[in-house]
Amino acid sequence: MKNNPIKSLLVELILLVLMMALIPYIISVDITVLKNGLSEISITEFTQESFIFIAALVFFLKLKSEPQSRGLLVLICGLFSMMFIREGDYYLDFVYHGFWKVPVLLVLISTLFYSYKYRATIIGPLNQYKNTKTFTYIFIGFLITVVFSRLFGTGSLWIELSGSTDSGFIKTVVQEGLELFGYALIFIGSVLLHLSKSTDK
Repeated sequence: MKNNPIKSLLVELILLVLMMALIPYIISVDITVLKNGLSEISITEFTQESFIFIAALVFFLKLKSEPQSRGLLVLICGLFSMMFIREGDYYLDFVYHGFWKVPVLLVLISTLFYSYKYRATIIGPLNQYKNTKTFTYIFIGFLITVVFSRLFGTGSLWIELSGSTDSGFIKTVVQEGLELFGYALIFIGSVLLHLSKSTDK
C-alpha cells in the first residue's frame, strides 16, 4: 500500500503543533509549579539535554548501517555530542569549574580524526542529505539554538524593551524557550532520519 502524502503531511503537522505547544507548557511548569527559575535542574534543561542526546545517538547508530556516509555522520554526531556535553556543564562543574571543556576537547579531537579518516564519505552524502526534509529540520533547529536564541536573548535588548535593568529572568525565559524549540526541531529531524533507510532519502 502506497503512503498517502496528505495523511503523512497531516500527521507531521499535528506532531509539530503538539511539540510547539509542549515547549511553553514545560517552561510554564518550571516557572509556576516547580518555581525553579529555569535553573540547570529544570524540566526545560532536562528536555534540551534529552533531545540533543537522542539526536547524537541516532547519528552514532547510523555509523554502522551507513558506511557510505560515515564521514558526514561522524561530524554531525561529534557536533551534537559536544552540544550535549556543554548543556550538562552544571554537573561536570562538580569536578571543577570549566571541566566540561575536557570531554568536549576529547570529542573534538576524535571527531576531527575520524572525519579526516573517512573524508571521502563527507561531500557526496552531504550533497544528497542537504535536499532532505531531515536536513531542513536539523539545520534550522541548529541555527535557532546556536545563533538566534543567543542574539534574541541578548540582555541589552530586553533591558531596552522592559525599560529596566532587572530583565535577566525575561532574557532567560526567551533564550531557554528558543533553545528548546531549536533542540525540538533537531530531535524531530533526527527521528525522521532514524525512520528512513538512508541519508539519501
